Amino acid sequence: MTRTEDDVREAAAWLERLRSPEAGQGDQEEFETWVAHPRRRDAFEAVKAVDAEIASWDPPTPASPWPILGALALGAGGLMAAASLLIH
Repeated sequence: MTRTEDDVREAAAWLERLRSPEAGQGDQEEFETWVAHPRRRDAFEAVKAVDAEIASWDPPTPASPWPILGALALGAGGLMAAASLLIH
């Protein structure tokens, strides 16, 4: 059996539902009934694997504005120096 798109959507919803602070024993029991089907279990394992992969990524480091600001400052300084030569 091949998992369907609906299985994957439902698996993602279950993952979020079970992570919720409001999840209780009834949710877990309902999940166990849902996931008992092999196709659904496969979908849930696939969703968990993708979730774990995404969680392992390092957040991107924001680019520092200093190199750009430094270049602008040097450029502005160069323009000022050139202007002072033209004035004198």
